[in-house]
Amino acid sequence: MVSCGTVTSSSALRQPLERLYREFDYDARLGRDAIQFPLRYAGAADRELVGLLTCCLAYGRVELFGRALEGVLRAMGPSPAGFVRDFDPRRQAGVFDGFLYRFNRPRDLVAFCVAARDVLARHGTLEQCFLAGDADPRGPLGPPLERFARAFLDADLRELFPRGRLSRGYRHLFPLPSAGGPCKRLLLYMRWMVRREAPDFGLWAGVSPARLLVPVDTHVENMSRAIGLTRRRSRTWRMAEEITARLAAVDAADPVKYDFALCHTRMSGDCRDRRDPVVCPPCGLRTICRHWRRARAAAAPISLRPVTRDGAATTASLGPPTGAQDTALRYQ
Repeated sequence: MVSCGTVTSSSALRQPLERLYREFDYDARLGRDAIQFPLRYAGAADRELVGLLTCCLAYGRVELFGRALEGVLRAMGPSPAGFVRDFDPRRQAGVFDGFLYRFNRPRDLVAFCVAARDVLARHGTLEQCFLAGDADPRGPLGPPLERFARAFLDADLRELFPRGRLSRGYRHLFPLPSAGGPCKRLLLYMRWMVRREAPDFGLWAGVSPARLLVPVDTHVENMSRAIGLTRRRSRTWRMAEEITARLAAVDAADPVKYDFALCHTRMSGDCRDRRDPVVCPPCGLRTICRHWRRARAAAAPISLRPVTRDGAATTASLGPPTGAQDTALRYQ
């Protein structure tokens, strides 16, 4: 569904977004972002594997799924990639006993390890698994991302799921672009692996950052609507495409570079999706924010043509309200 909101021009977006990207304090927010978990590991194989597991479980607040993930990583030991490569479900099935996070149970983690083990045995790395399904290196991201997710969903998991019926929890780990959802978690993983600049890892040199789509969660959705990146009401794959297209008009080579800063601006409380007399004044996005656009429009001079007693029309200009009236207008 599309709303009647205003889309901001690329020329108006460029300066505020570039300023946000350059000046944002990334280090101050890394400890509150899901990327903190793969960031702990120095090796590329561990970052690649832990990054995927983290993103699979990254539904809900970081502090909630993070507590569950901490126990999983402890069970995997110092090298989660090595743990997965040697994983034996008959011998190690109980290693995740006690795990519980919303839709997911210990069996889902065992299935993840079995599927990842087989993918790594077949392709060597998760990047090579993705590239094996990437028939058009310049094409849209959806088809190869679907094949990547299918590599886990179509894995031989019959020992874990009788009659081949995957659990709801395991299926939830790997959303499919073809279903039309935003696939935020898989797109977040792609951002981590592909982008060449911090805070991302840039491990997957075989994929261009220009192909990435913005991982749209509630924070990015609200920010995008506030600054005119989308007019859509529903969080879908099409919304991700629309937001990315607007950002690509600003930086076609790296459109999702603004994602971290936009997300954490909202997550930290520096944007409240309304005019705020304390929070808003320092914000560099205020010039393109819909809430302040309304205030500017309301404060613009209005020309009236009143009629005098003799019927002649005169023109008067009403300027913007002042004092207490202005305060009430801006912060109501």
